[in-house]
Amino acid sequence: MIRACLTFPSTTLLRPVNIEIALPGGFSRAKPPFRCLWALHCAMADGKFFFDSLGLEELAEREEIAVVAPSLGNGYFMNSDYENQGDFLREMFKQLSSMFSISTKRSDNAVLGISMGGFGALSWALQSGAFVSATAISGIFDCHIPPDERLFKNRKQRALHAALEKNMRGMFLDHDGKTRQGADFEIMLSGSSDYYPQVNLYCGEEDYLSLTQTLAMRETCERHNCPVSLNLTSGSHDAGYWRSVLDKAVSTAYSPLMH
Repeated sequence: MIRACLTFPSTTLLRPVNIEIALPGGFSRAKPPFRCLWALHCAMADGKFFFDSLGLEELAEREEIAVVAPSLGNGYFMNSDYENQGDFLREMFKQLSSMFSISTKRSDNAVLGISMGGFGALSWALQSGAFVSATAISGIFDCHIPPDERLFKNRKQRALHAALEKNMRGMFLDHDGKTRQGADFEIMLSGSSDYYPQVNLYCGEEDYLSLTQTLAMRETCERHNCPVSLNLTSGSHDAGYWRSVLDKAVSTAYSPLMH
């Protein structure tokens, strides 16, 4: 497994973007195209978080898959007044697939996101049709869902909620307070009926930031007949929980019918 940090000059964002890339066969295009896991980070982190804190490099080497993890700031990986991060994801996918030994087959590509990145993973998969599965770990999906009252009794989760709620509403809502089309999963699922990725939801049972959000997302997927699995185990909204489920999330990303 060879890992590098690429500075990608995005014509969409008109700025350079750092992207962490790991390939099991090196960076030569003489290698056969590899399956790829596209990894979207949580808020207040970057693509290095998957490798330096969660051990994704070792899992990717075991599974013989490539990993691409962009660093995009707290923009929820969507198009908004902040910047058009959703357009950047499409630009990145096209360019990196042509530059490196990465397969473009839907069955060979999966996307995974944590917290804020969970929203990005599901929205990217549903709008692009490019992925066999989309995995959201501790996902945050809808700013209209009332916060779980239990989070206010947890100092760390209370602080995260206070820090992120205003930012989330600014990304998800238009100037009239309505959910932007690019943030509305009812619209995304209604428009994807010709193809749905397998949606895999993971959440800690003590994660009061994400638990109600995750349960609501499962109901939304089921309502639209989108294949969805729900994995609840003990854990909170932190790196310890994310490490505990990442092995299973990666190992099953390309086998949606096995869930």
